[in-house]
Amino acid sequence: MLCLLLCFFGSVYSQSTDEQLAYQYYQNKQYDKAVVYYEKIYPKNPSADNYHYYLDCLMHLKDYKASEKVVKKEMKLQPGNPILLADLGMLYKIEGEYKQSKEEFEKAIHALTPDRDQVLNLGKYFCDAKEWDYAIKTYQQGKNLLGNSYPFLAEIGAVYKAQGNTAAMIDSYLETLALSPTYIQYVQDALQLSVGNYADEAQNNIIKTEVLKYIQRYPDKDIYSELLIWMLLQLKDYPNALVQVKALDRRKNEGGWRVMTFASACVTSGIYDPAIQAYQYIIDKGPSNENYNAAKMAQLGVMYQKLESGGTYTEEELVTLEKKYNQALSELGKTSTSVSLMQQLAQLDGFYLHHDSDAIALMQEAVAMPGVSAQAQARCRMELADVMLADGQTWEASLLYSKVEQDFKEDPIGDEAKFKNATIYFYTGNFKWASAQLNILRAATNKLIANDAMALSLVIADNTQDSAMGPALLLFAHVQLLDFENFEDSVSILLDSVYNISGTTTLKEEVLLMRASVAEKKGDYEKALEFYSDELKTYPNGMLPDKALYLSAKLEDTKLHDDKKAAELYKQLILKYPGSFYIEETRERYRQLVKDDSPPVN
Repeated sequence: MLCLLLCFFGSVYSQSTDEQLAYQYYQNKQYDKAVVYYEKIYPKNPSADNYHYYLDCLMHLKDYKASEKVVKKEMKLQPGNPILLADLGMLYKIEGEYKQSKEEFEKAIHALTPDRDQVLNLGKYFCDAKEWDYAIKTYQQGKNLLGNSYPFLAEIGAVYKAQGNTAAMIDSYLETLALSPTYIQYVQDALQLSVGNYADEAQNNIIKTEVLKYIQRYPDKDIYSELLIWMLLQLKDYPNALVQVKALDRRKNEGGWRVMTFASACVTSGIYDPAIQAYQYIIDKGPSNENYNAAKMAQLGVMYQKLESGGTYTEEELVTLEKKYNQALSELGKTSTSVSLMQQLAQLDGFYLHHDSDAIALMQEAVAMPGVSAQAQARCRMELADVMLADGQTWEASLLYSKVEQDFKEDPIGDEAKFKNATIYFYTGNFKWASAQLNILRAATNKLIANDAMALSLVIADNTQDSAMGPALLLFAHVQLLDFENFEDSVSILLDSVYNISGTTTLKEEVLLMRASVAEKKGDYEKALEFYSDELKTYPNGMLPDKALYLSAKLEDTKLHDDKKAAELYKQLILKYPGSFYIEETRERYRQLVKDDSPPVN
C-alpha cells in the first residue's frame, strides 16, 4: 500500500514539475522546449490552460498539422464549443485556407447558446484577433439569442470604435441608452477619448449630430439631453450647454439644482461668464426658490473670482460690483452665513477701489460677529490685517497676524499668519528678522507656505552677502508691497529698475516672474507667456524655471483653455523637473487632460 502511495505522489510531483517547466519555457517564448513538455502533459491533463499553451506553442513553431490534430482532439472532448471552432478557423486562415476559415468562424457563431459569458468570450476572441466583422456578428447573434436582457450594444459600439466607424459607434451606444439610462456612465467613459480637444472636428460633429437625432427621435428620454450637455462641456461650448441645462431644468421642473451644478463645474474650469449667467437664471426665479440665496452668494463669489483672475476692468464696473455686494448683504443680512460676502467686499474695497477705511470697518464687524466659528473668525482677522497693511497700519497688522499665529500654532492658517508676519519685516527692510522667521517656516507642515518661505529666504540670503546689494533688495521689497496692495502700474515701472540694478540671478529670476504675474493680472496672457519663456531660456539652471514652466501650463490650462498646449507644458515639467515642488499637482492634471493613467516617458 505504501509503495502505491509513493508511486502516486511521485507521479503527481513529476507532472507538477513538468507543468512548471513547460510554463516557464512558454513564458520565456522558448516554444521549442515548452512543446516537448506539453506533448507529454496535455494527453494526461487536457485542461483549458494546457490546451491553450500547447496549441500556441505549435502555432508559433508553424506545426500546423499537429495544431489541427490538437484542436480536433479537443473538439471531441468539448463538442460544439464555439472557441474551438474559432481556433480551427484561425488555423485555416493562417494556412491560407480562407473558405474553410470562414466556414469555421460561421460555425462558431451559430454554435452559440443563450449564454452571455459564452457570447462575450467569443466576441473577445474575435476582437483580440482583429476579426472585427466576426466580432460584430457574434454580438448580434448574442442579441438575437438573449433579446433585450443583454443586447451587447456597448460591445458592438466598442468594435465600431476600434474600426474607426464613428457614426456606427455612436449609434450603438445611443441605442444602449434607449434600453436603459443606467448605461450613461459607460457611454461617457467610452466616448471620453472620442470627444473634445483631442478628437478631430469632423468626429465631434458626427457625434453631436447623432445625439441631436436621438433627442428628436426620443423626445421623452431626457438621458439624451444629459449626454448632449456632457458632450458640449467636453467641447467647452459652455453657452450652448447652458441653453440645454436651462431647457432641461424647465422641462423637468427641477428647481434649478442642475443649473447650480453646471455653474459650479464652470467655475472649477475657470469659466466665469456662463456660471454668472447660470446663477442669474436661478436668481430670476425669485426669493421663493430654494436655491435663491445660494445662487446669489455664489454669483457674487464668481464675480469676485473673475476680477481676481485678472483682466481689464473700469472704475465703474468695480463700483457696480460693490453696489451688488451691498444690496446682497442688505437683503441676506450680515450673519455668520454671509461672512464670505463680507470678506470679498472688503477685498474689493481695500485692494481694487482702495476704500481702505470701508474695508477695515467691514472686517472689524466680521471679527466681532457672534456665531462665527473660530476658524472663520481667524480668517476674518487675517483679512483685516491685510487691509490694515495695505492702509499703512503696518504694526497693527503685525499684531493681528501674531494673534492668529498664537491661536492656531498647529494649523495651516497659523503657518500662513507667521509667513505674512515675516513678509511685513521683509517689506520694511528688516531682512535679518524676516529671514529668521522664514527659516523656521521652511519646516512648516503646509507645503506651499514652506516652499514660499524657502524661496523668499534664499532671495534674502543671496542678496545680503554684500552691502552693495542692499539697494536692489530694498527696492524689490517695496515693489512686492506695491504688488500686494494691487498697484500694478507702479509695479511695472519699478521692476525694470530692480532688474537693472540687481547683481544676483535670484533677484532677476524673481523679477521675470513678477513681470509675468503683472501681465496676467492685466489680461495680457501672451506677454506673460513671453516672460515665463524668458525665465526658461535665460536661467535654465536657476532657481525658478520649474515654477515658470508650471505657471505657463497653468495659464494655458485655466485662462487660455488650450488643453493640448497645457498638457505639453505639464509633460515637459514632469520630464525635466521630476523633483519639482509642483510635480504632484502637475502629474494629476496632466493625466486628466490626456485622459490617461500612464506617465509621460520618452
